[in-house]
Amino acid sequence: MLSMTGFGRGRACSGGFLVQCDLRSVNHRFLEVRVRGLSELPELAHRCEEKLREAFTRGALELTVRWELCGEVRPRRLNLEAARRLVADLSQVRKELAIKEEPGLSHLISLGAFQEILPEEEVLWPGLSEALEQAIAGVLAAREAEGERLAEALAREADVLEELLSQAREEAPAALEQVGGRLRARLRELEIEADPGRLEQELVLWAERADVTEELDRLASHTRRLRELLKERGPVGRELEFLAQELGREAGTLSAKARSTALGKTALAIRLAAERIREQARNVE
Repeated sequence: MLSMTGFGRGRACSGGFLVQCDLRSVNHRFLEVRVRGLSELPELAHRCEEKLREAFTRGALELTVRWELCGEVRPRRLNLEAARRLVADLSQVRKELAIKEEPGLSHLISLGAFQEILPEEEVLWPGLSEALEQAIAGVLAAREAEGERLAEALAREADVLEELLSQAREEAPAALEQVGGRLRARLRELEIEADPGRLEQELVLWAERADVTEELDRLASHTRRLRELLKERGPVGRELEFLAQELGREAGTLSAKARSTALGKTALAIRLAAERIREQARNVE
């Protein structure tokens, strides 16, 4: 079982460039990939996205890429069009404010007239690919570690469910007896002399309506399936969410049919356990 939460970082050199990849993963119903830092190198951004989609099946992934020359200042080149506009603007300001100093190279540098020279994609890709693989490995390791913790938490909830179901099976017969007792007491209050045969039929009907055997059997089946899913390695998050939903639905039916305070409390506890399972399942891939 894997979580959808994790962080990984990778660094590698290629063609004189040091590349760093930071990869973050959080919960998401589907697979969503965002790549930052490669807007001027769209082909590399596309390759990174493909790698991420091969490695993951679910979660919101955000990759941030940074690169720099190894031990050197990044080379820059003059953007002539931007420089012309800056000189014209500075000259206008100088004229209107009566400034003596003329625009110089330092002004152009500070105002962004020089652009960083981008590396060639094929030069940068080997290092970027290696750094990305390191980041992916880091996220997968974090997801696996968190997944183990989630599996332990869900196993504890399965223990709780099994204990509650055992308790409910013990409480159910007493609840049926209480139904019959209340019906007889009501007839005595109203001073109604009921035909024994008819009374027995009514009690049978009441017992059928209040019988929770099927609900308890389905809850037990869902709990067994929960334990099976905890042992699987593949993506099980969606099935876990569905299972938690079914547990909650059956617990709701059990609560509605409960004819005793004790069984009603047990049904409520089962619903709360199902809700906790559902919350945990949202974190599972």
